[in-house]
Amino acid sequence: MKHSAAEYNVLSYLLKKHVMSYEKAIEWAYSQYTDEGVDPFIESISLAMDVSEILELISSEFQVYGEPSQDFIAGEAASKYSKEQLSLYDAIARILFDLDLELPEEELQELYIAEDYFGWHDQAEKEAVKHVLPIFSKYRPVYEHAVAKFGV
Repeated sequence: MKHSAAEYNVLSYLLKKHVMSYEKAIEWAYSQYTDEGVDPFIESISLAMDVSEILELISSEFQVYGEPSQDFIAGEAASKYSKEQLSLYDAIARILFDLDLELPEEELQELYIAEDYFGWHDQAEKEAVKHVLPIFSKYRPVYEHAVAKFGV
């Protein structure tokens, strides 16, 4: 099965961020083999000696460098929140302050409103989630669909 440059960009990102190990990448590459054979590029991944070689193969072949779309990056924070790997505040702060994403103005306003509840409101999380849930619900599937292709 052939994969797109965008998909290999996600693979590159996962490897760079250590979300996916070298061993998992090789396992994924071998899982792509079928009775009809395998895409020659995937075969080259399966023969790579380490993560840096896989990253080099991807960047040389597809001119992508592990910098996925903003929707993907926002979805990652949303997914980590839904899996309780990030607190609500940390997910909001990551999107607003750490990632410097250019999301639609309305979404940024809702995120800033949600972030503002923390530090003064007795039920900050309960109030903030009302503002961010629609945004997280929009972006989380983008991330989860993209990484599912690689068994992450």
